[in-house]
Amino acid sequence: KALFFWMKYNQHHYNRLQKGETSSRLTSERILQLKAIGFERSSKQTLRTSDDVRWNKRVQELQKFKEEHGHFKVPADVEAYKTLYSWVTNNQSHYNRLQKGEKSPRLTSERISKLTEIGFDFNQRGG
Repeated sequence: KALFFWMKYNQHHYNRLQKGETSSRLTSERILQLKAIGFERSSKQTLRTSDDVRWNKRVQELQKFKEEHGHFKVPADVEAYKTLYSWVTNNQSHYNRLQKGEKSPRLTSERISKLTEIGFDFNQRGG
């Protein structure tokens, strides 16, 4: 977990530099060290893989919820489901942005397909 956050932090500052923004957090020496260990090539893939693992875990939780309750209306007020409720509403929100023509890097077409395949309705709100 600590490595993930270290990589995310450094990737954020590296991306800022790539866009021409200044970042006092990354010195040129640190950038050379990061490049020497292949950070530039591997960090985005590692971050994406980590995010995908967490995302797929939530899909499994949602499927289990559906099996147990017969629907996808995850309640907001039940402590055991608060994280899942938040995840569901975030995905619905990202989907709605895409429908309006806005960008959503977190909800890819692959993820939409995965949720659609299990019968998830992006317009249905929680219970």
